[in-house]
Amino acid sequence: MFWRRMCHPCAAISVLDLLIAASLLLLEPCSAQVYNLSLSVEEGLPAGTIVGDLRALLPEETASSGFFISESRESYVFKDLEIDGDTGIIATAVVLDRESRDRYEFVAATLTGDVIKVKIDVRDVNDHSPIFRRDVVSLNISEQSPPDTRFQLEGAQDEDEGDFGTQGYRITSSTAGEIFKVENRNGGGNSFNLDFILSGRLDREVEDFYTFIIEAFDGGVPPKTGKLQVEVHVLDENDNPPVFNQSEYKVLVWENAPLLTAVCQVYATDLDLGNNGQVTYEISRRQSDPDEVFVIDSTTGLIRVNKALDYESQPLHELIIRAQDNGMQPEYSSAFVVVKVLDVNDNSPTINVMFLSESSDGEVSEGAGMGQYVARISVSDPDLGEANEIKVSLEGGDGKFTLKPSDDFLFSLCVDGELDREQVDMYELKIVASDFGVPPLWSEKTFLIKVSDVNDSPPVFDQDIYAMNISEDVLPGSALLKVRAKDVDEGLNSAVHYSLEKLEDGYLVSIDPKSGFITTVAHLDHEKESVIHVLVVAVDGGNPPLSSTATVIVHVEDVNDNEPVFEKQLYNISVPEHSPVGSCFLQVSAADADGAEFGRVRYSLVDGFDRYDKRHLFDINPESGDICVARDFDREAGHVDRDVLVKAEDQGGLSSQTYVHIEVEDINDNRPVFNPERYVTSISCHTPPGTEILTVIAADADSGTFGHIYYDLVPGDLSSHFVVDASTGSMYLASPLSHLGTASLKLSVSARDGGGLSSPRPADVTVNVLRGAPAPAIFQRSRYLFSVSEDAPAGTPVVGGWRDPLSLCPSISSGDPLGHFQVHPQSGLLSTRRTLDRESQPYFLLVLQSYTSTSPIYSSAQVNVSVSDVNDNPPVFSRDQDTISVSLGTVPGIALYIVHAHDRDAGANARVRYSLLGGSAEPFVVDARLGTVFLNRSLAQDGPTTYSLRIQAEDEGTPALASVMMLSVSVDGAASEEGLAFETLVYQVEISEGAQRDSRVIQVRAHGQGRHTSSGVSYSLLSASRVLPFRIHAKSGWMVLDQVLDYESVPAYRFRVAAANSEGTATATIIVTVLDENDNAPVFTHGSYFYTIQESSSPQGLMGTVRATDRDSGKNSRLSYVLLSDGKHFRINPNTGEVINWVALDREQHTHHTLEILVTDHGFPRRNATCRVHVLVTDANDNPPQFTHLPPGREISVQVSFWAGLPAGSMVTTTYAKDLDAGENGTVRYSMTSGTCIKSSDKTTVVLEENDSHRVLLLIV
Repeated sequence: MFWRRMCHPCAAISVLDLLIAASLLLLEPCSAQVYNLSLSVEEGLPAGTIVGDLRALLPEETASSGFFISESRESYVFKDLEIDGDTGIIATAVVLDRESRDRYEFVAATLTGDVIKVKIDVRDVNDHSPIFRRDVVSLNISEQSPPDTRFQLEGAQDEDEGDFGTQGYRITSSTAGEIFKVENRNGGGNSFNLDFILSGRLDREVEDFYTFIIEAFDGGVPPKTGKLQVEVHVLDENDNPPVFNQSEYKVLVWENAPLLTAVCQVYATDLDLGNNGQVTYEISRRQSDPDEVFVIDSTTGLIRVNKALDYESQPLHELIIRAQDNGMQPEYSSAFVVVKVLDVNDNSPTINVMFLSESSDGEVSEGAGMGQYVARISVSDPDLGEANEIKVSLEGGDGKFTLKPSDDFLFSLCVDGELDREQVDMYELKIVASDFGVPPLWSEKTFLIKVSDVNDSPPVFDQDIYAMNISEDVLPGSALLKVRAKDVDEGLNSAVHYSLEKLEDGYLVSIDPKSGFITTVAHLDHEKESVIHVLVVAVDGGNPPLSSTATVIVHVEDVNDNEPVFEKQLYNISVPEHSPVGSCFLQVSAADADGAEFGRVRYSLVDGFDRYDKRHLFDINPESGDICVARDFDREAGHVDRDVLVKAEDQGGLSSQTYVHIEVEDINDNRPVFNPERYVTSISCHTPPGTEILTVIAADADSGTFGHIYYDLVPGDLSSHFVVDASTGSMYLASPLSHLGTASLKLSVSARDGGGLSSPRPADVTVNVLRGAPAPAIFQRSRYLFSVSEDAPAGTPVVGGWRDPLSLCPSISSGDPLGHFQVHPQSGLLSTRRTLDRESQPYFLLVLQSYTSTSPIYSSAQVNVSVSDVNDNPPVFSRDQDTISVSLGTVPGIALYIVHAHDRDAGANARVRYSLLGGSAEPFVVDARLGTVFLNRSLAQDGPTTYSLRIQAEDEGTPALASVMMLSVSVDGAASEEGLAFETLVYQVEISEGAQRDSRVIQVRAHGQGRHTSSGVSYSLLSASRVLPFRIHAKSGWMVLDQVLDYESVPAYRFRVAAANSEGTATATIIVTVLDENDNAPVFTHGSYFYTIQESSSPQGLMGTVRATDRDSGKNSRLSYVLLSDGKHFRINPNTGEVINWVALDREQHTHHTLEILVTDHGFPRRNATCRVHVLVTDANDNPPQFTHLPPGREISVQVSFWAGLPAGSMVTTTYAKDLDAGENGTVRYSMTSGTCIKSSDKTTVVLEENDSHRVLLLIV
């Protein structure tokens, strides 16, 4: 054989392989056999359970050589069964489930060719319970369903088979089992269907609902079960007739019973439901009461009298009442009613009523008082009998009326209670009269009493408060609502007219007096009146009229018609320089008058002129409006102030802007610095204490208190001789220096600012003390303060003038270059030399000097002369006349023009008051102090078109001086009263010339005179004669700086601004005054100055004047001069620049002096300049020749013994003399003068020359 057996546990081959194998076997000498092997195994046995043996049918002599299986390894056979290919043993590989697979079939072959067909049946075990598809079944069964009625229900399914499948059903409830039963019905196969059978009759009236369990069971031991809950609803059928509560009714009724008098009421019930249990009643007319003497209410069963009864005609009535239900086939039942008629008297009393009203009708006023008569009532009866009396009673009227008997047969109807027509306007009264017969006869009379109206009820609104919502953008005339008041009176008393009480919001709405319709009469504005309260009055037409009120509340709904409005149009805030980044210093706030939907505002920093700095210093919180520091800034680096534009935008897209002007607040981050740092001066040792020596100057870049400088003298060896003014830096001599002789004193002055910071280096001051032979003439004081009136004639003594000793003889050294003053040479009296003008020079600082011929040093004193003012200058207007235009609709109180007059005088003489002259100025008024012209009242339509105003400016001097300006006012009559107008017709503002570009200058605003006309305004600057350095934001009206200003070029601007919108145009005037900044340094008139002075034994005094100019104004142009070098021989007047020689010069010591002079202004920061002064000292013949080779004894010795024999003309000796002077003054000529002979025992001395400086001796030995 050429095919082989597969490995253990079994060899799996295909059917094709088996066929091939079988074919090959046919070729073998022996024939092969086919066997059928049937096996079975129970489901649920564990894996490995032996099922059978493939060798079971093979002959015993057949050799066991293995088996081939027909199935592949992936087939279900090998998944569920374990087949040993060697032994043929078949076992389970898994737990078998018959319900999943109930049979296995395969073919096995031996090597000898035998084929075994194997069939394995899986036997069932009871491992499943019967299961109903539903847990609950609900049935509706009519109570008239007959017994044995079947209801087919779906049976329970059991996956087991045979006896283990569903075998039957049973009802577990014993009670339900008496009425219901179940039966099996073979459904084919392995299932039993269920028949639910009604075994008894149902009665809904006894039990209308059943619930029980049907249990399905199989044939296992023990059996398995499944349950089904059954709910049976018993449906009602009309199976019960109505049942009366009595089978017979007996009643009595008088023969005079009125119609519809209730006789009796029958009652029947029906146990059925719905229409089946609804009972109706009827009288069987075919069997009883054919004349319809009685009627019955079909619903209630109430029997009433339908026709008059007559005892004599029919004393007894028998009625058959039938009750039936409303079922489809109604059920009936009947009852008997026996009505016995009682006899009464045949003649009833007669009643007559006579009304006592003016109209003879039954009427009474609701204002009638107690006891007022209404009617007279009489009764009669023809058969009173022995009693001769009639009983009369009153029925109805609610106790408001009563009967008062006048006699036995006459009665009065009177008011017995308070009447109110609005509650009851008509009363039905019944008079009942009965006799005393047996039975008594009676009669009655019914009549109506009308209550007439009086005006006692005010109108009443159907609501006390009316409320509604309406949008604020409705037009005038829009209907709001209708109020309604009702007056329960009648006639004119109930006619209602409406009106509005004069309340605060009443002007917005009106009401129709008849209909009560409320309409708007003006534009509504949620932001002004979000809620309108109106009191409506309703008045009736009575006399006197009555009224009532109701409140109408109109909620004006918001629309986004308002821009956010900032609390301020301009915020000014100071922020310390170097504030921490992120620190917040200001919160701007804008309120939007609109409601919450549109009123939420977000903030941002914007630039309305498209020049936003990306490296901005500040940022803003968009929600809170907090402005915070974004980066570090330094005030001294130029960050002095900033203008920030803040935008507030609401949720509807409307926005507004405000400007924040941020002043950078100085902190003390700079120290004072001296400029210059070195000072040199000279004084005499005889200088008196209190004399001003010099002034040191320091500057601090900070401002305010931190920039204020205090000076201190640094303690040293000789510093106690001096003091320094802490505020000015002026150094004064504190004690005499005569004991020092000639000396050079080194001092130091420190500077500290108001914050306590000191200068890094002190100022070095060198004071050269000069020793003079005699003490110079000394002034009594080092400083004098005098005054003189500017109108004093020449020669007038200065007020407070002095007389010093005649030996003093002072002279004016400096401070009076034009010679306004003079000093008498003998008396020393100071007086004027020429007329003064305070406006040209308000004070003089004079330096007076004195010296003696014996001293080369001056003594000086400072004289301050202030010029007192007299009223010699009238106020002067900036222009003599001007013209303005005013709209006819200009609102009174608006500023039209600002006049300004300047008075050069001082004090009260310079204070100006303004007034209007003439009678044509009636509509106008001028502010006496400010000069602002206002419109005093509205301009008349038919008034003048032009007004000429004479405005006078008068000072407060004595006598007063005045000037007049003409202002022409042109009235524009074409302007509408609803047109556009500025808040003021003239704006005046000041701005520093140092302001940066884009700085905010001023905001102008124009408004409409009428409502809703201020939107859409566009602003522009009108063209002027020069190009303006300003531009204006067209929407906001903010004017900003467009170019750098220069006070020195243009100190003021005057131009016009225009506003325009759909309502028209308007103009106003803007006056911008430029404030000076210290932006110009002083400039000397010459870069260098040259002076020539001859040496002398006495000081020269005034040598000349250095002059400087400063283009700035005010204190920025006030100059002070400081001598920076050579303070030994020279001084300078700090106010005038006069250079003074105050110590005698000696050319032989210094032929040339170079002075450095500093000029500084008084602005902040200080600016200065320097120049040089060259002083050439010319010679004077003040030095004799000097023999330079003379010995200390200044003697020349000549040995005459050597002269013996010398011829005439022979040189004996040589001498040399030098003169320190220059030129001819220094040329030396020699000569021999006759000498004086002095003899002694051993020698002869000849004095050739002798003077103060030398002595020439000729010694002959």
